[in-house]
Amino acid sequence: MKRRITSLAILLAVAALAIGTSDTQSDIHTPAVDLTARASQLKIDNFSLDSFTLAQATEAPSPAEQRKKPDIHYVPTPQELVDVMLGMANIGKDDIVYDLGSGDGRLVITASKKYGACGIGIDIDPERIGEARENAKKAGVEDKVRFLEQDLFKSDFRNATVVTLYLLEELNLKLRPQIFAQVKPGTRIVSHAFTMGDWEPDAERTIKIGGENYDAYCWVVPANMSGRWKVTGGESADIPHAATVEQKFQKIIVHSGDGGEMLGEGKVNGATFTLTIDKGAGDKSKLYRGTINGNKIEAMGTGSEKDHWSATRESRSERLLDPQG
Repeated sequence: MKRRITSLAILLAVAALAIGTSDTQSDIHTPAVDLTARASQLKIDNFSLDSFTLAQATEAPSPAEQRKKPDIHYVPTPQELVDVMLGMANIGKDDIVYDLGSGDGRLVITASKKYGACGIGIDIDPERIGEARENAKKAGVEDKVRFLEQDLFKSDFRNATVVTLYLLEELNLKLRPQIFAQVKPGTRIVSHAFTMGDWEPDAERTIKIGGENYDAYCWVVPANMSGRWKVTGGESADIPHAATVEQKFQKIIVHSGDGGEMLGEGKVNGATFTLTIDKGAGDKSKLYRGTINGNKIEAMGTGSEKDHWSATRESRSERLLDPQG
């Protein structure tokens, strides 16, 4: 009996030791797991590039992004077309260029080296990110550009004044609501080869390289001018005291009252617009130019400096510019 009790005591002691060892090991490993989790989280590193500050993510993407494969196979944009695209966007030193699906980085690198702009390239492929960073270093512009390993459909590019793309049209359409939700009016969007569906480009160009045609398209993000407006001023009766603006992307149609008689049509370019009023048979049409500042409009007739009018938009009467949004 004594042997059995002794053996049982030994077994219990061994079990207790094993449990204690397991607890100790668990305590030792827990901080390491926590540190790894923290390291994989998104970190923000604010840095200044000339006249603006950018938010840069860490080198490592989130686990979800690591698992996702690129939506399309990487094909570089010819350098000749890169130059055309940046020219269409009228790039300047004060611009912030985002290239969504940046590949080897040539668009933002060229924007920085040739025009003095700052740039951000976003790509989900770590190999392309590494290549782009090396190319920026070789070009001597690593202090003006950044490359982030991210899913472009989850990225934040609200600081952009220019956005460049070389995606499929269905991906452009998927991205379109994000563009309207994030960027300011006047931001230029330039795409290689693919359009934006029923959002017609403001400009397009085709160039020949090595016997093949290459297309580029440019859009200027319009301010939202849609809705019902109360009008004051103006020496003529061209614009009534109440008017409704229908807007499809950059195109506008103006009606009297709450959707009554059509008065004229025009175009929004960033935060400015032109509007041609049709004065009827036998009378010349009249051109107005104006600015849109949120729920306020200021406009001037081109024929007379005195023919100035203002308008205030009725609360919540505007409509989304992108019906997909």
